[in-house]
Amino acid sequence: MRALPSPTWHAGTHLAALKKIGIVPLHHVAAARGPSGRFPARRWTMADYSFGYGGIGSGLDISGIVNQLVAADRAPQNARLNTLESTTKFKLSGLGTVTSAFNTLKTSLDSLQKVDALGARSVSSTMLSLASGATSTGTADPVLTPSAGRNTPVGSYEVEVQALATAHKMLGSGTEIGSKFEAGMLRVAIGSESVDVEVKAGASLADIRSAINEAAGKHGVQAALLTSDAGHHLSIGSAKTGAANAIRIEIVEGGSDLRALVDGLTEQSPGADARVSIDGLVTTSASNTITEAVPGMTLALKQTGTSRVEVKSDPSGSRAAVDGFVRAYNAALKAIGSATSYNAETKTPSSLTGDAQMRGAASQLRSVMNDLLGGLAAQGLDAKTLGLQTQGFPNPDGTLVLDSAKFNEAMAANPASVVAAFTGESGLAAKLNEVVKTYVGTDGAITLRTKGLNDQLKDVGRRREALDARMEAAAKRYRTQFVALDSLMSQMTTTSSALAQQLTNLSAQNQQR
Repeated sequence: MRALPSPTWHAGTHLAALKKIGIVPLHHVAAARGPSGRFPARRWTMADYSFGYGGIGSGLDISGIVNQLVAADRAPQNARLNTLESTTKFKLSGLGTVTSAFNTLKTSLDSLQKVDALGARSVSSTMLSLASGATSTGTADPVLTPSAGRNTPVGSYEVEVQALATAHKMLGSGTEIGSKFEAGMLRVAIGSESVDVEVKAGASLADIRSAINEAAGKHGVQAALLTSDAGHHLSIGSAKTGAANAIRIEIVEGGSDLRALVDGLTEQSPGADARVSIDGLVTTSASNTITEAVPGMTLALKQTGTSRVEVKSDPSGSRAAVDGFVRAYNAALKAIGSATSYNAETKTPSSLTGDAQMRGAASQLRSVMNDLLGGLAAQGLDAKTLGLQTQGFPNPDGTLVLDSAKFNEAMAANPASVVAAFTGESGLAAKLNEVVKTYVGTDGAITLRTKGLNDQLKDVGRRREALDARMEAAAKRYRTQFVALDSLMSQMTTTSSALAQQLTNLSAQNQQR
């Protein structure tokens, strides 16, 4: 039985008709309204099931009644979905914060466990002498600029720049401005690459320059047109330094004018390799950047001469990786604490208050970290030596504290032990990382839980769609019933009017007798 607002009509006359089509007035079904006599408040946007049909026979607002009946049907189911959705999103928010912190911790541990993580280096160079004809300006080393990567061998290196790498360049003799050339073909080669350049009949020297650039430019050949009192000059150079990148030009087809052009090219600078002696060991390079002589060290050559290059350990640079780990570890613990906290004053829980998984994660991190710190102490790297320890009084929350001065001293005094303690497959970073990976990553516990909650949200969406379909069907059913009611009431009203008229006529006839 469904509820219907009670209009001002003869209940005794029409109640049977209502029951006949499965509907009774609302005063017979009190449960359809709340304590105040109104339908419950809705949190969703109610669909409009109006269909433009008023009760012609009954005078009822059928569209309004259908909307209210459907709202009453929807309310409890929609409330359950709202609660489930908001709870799930609240948990996802907390898990997102923790996941982000754990991912940051994993990234810092990935970097710290690399064998070169604590191998930061500082490098400097001082000029010892300049080669004949070289010049020195300013206080910087005029011979070279060194740079050193992680784990570059520490030490002092004497570097003599004996020759710089140069690019091959040729310049042609003067050609009368406006001269035209017969058709022909030039072959331009640089290193192992060569291309043929077509010279069209009537081409100027500028046309030949453009043809060379178009055909051989992608191989590093650069042609230009210079002007002097002797006329136009064809300049051809290599964009690459080194003996292997020398340019060669020959005639494939053509007359005496092309022959004179090629024969008139003279070498302005040779294509030569750089030559450097490092502690007496000679190395050559096609460029003025030496990268393979000393592992991890790069030398940018500027002019010939001799310099002393000093490579030293950089404790502060190495400490940056440990500092990053300490910050990320502390942030992970604080993220869990924030997501599981409870505000006693406002009696407001956080998104993951009382969550067993979060408590377990925080407990496991602290436990593993305490074991690792104990292992470092057994190796002679305790808090007094290394400077790494957990937070003590008055806030012993398990977070880490790193004493920069003590760490720098440990790196300077015994770098090999510190490096071994933190990096590599058996170091602190790798061992802690194994724990972190069980929570984040493709198969991590937090990752899988997040996926499950997202799937739950998708299911809520599907259930809302199903609810909408059911409510649409209910509205259609209600409309059908009320239209039938309206038709029945119209018929009953017509019959009632006819009977009343007949009774009136009979009464009048009786009075006339």
